[in-house]
Amino acid sequence: MPVDITSLLLGLGVQLGAGGILGFLAGYALKKVAKIVAAVLGLFILALMYLNYIGVIVVRWEGLLGITQDILRAVGTKYGSFAVFILQNIPFAASFTVGFALGIKKG
Repeated sequence: MPVDITSLLLGLGVQLGAGGILGFLAGYALKKVAKIVAAVLGLFILALMYLNYIGVIVVRWEGLLGITQDILRAVGTKYGSFAVFILQNIPFAASFTVGFALGIKKG
């Protein structure tokens, strides 16, 4: 059974093109959202620090650190199989990664 090189290259091209475009869009959107989240979170932390400084509230910083560690641990557990998915889809993943990096740079 001969291999049809045209359909093979077409499938690879579609994977590479779609991965690159989707990666760029994801990177661009992530950078925009991350800037907004970072600004809001930074202002929130500054407000907590100020209110703690003037004595309006008492912040237990070690509790906040514990919550952050729990969130990071849960994210690591949930997306541990993501690496397996990436390895199974190398062409798409490679072009997605390049597109994602370009999207982050342009965003």
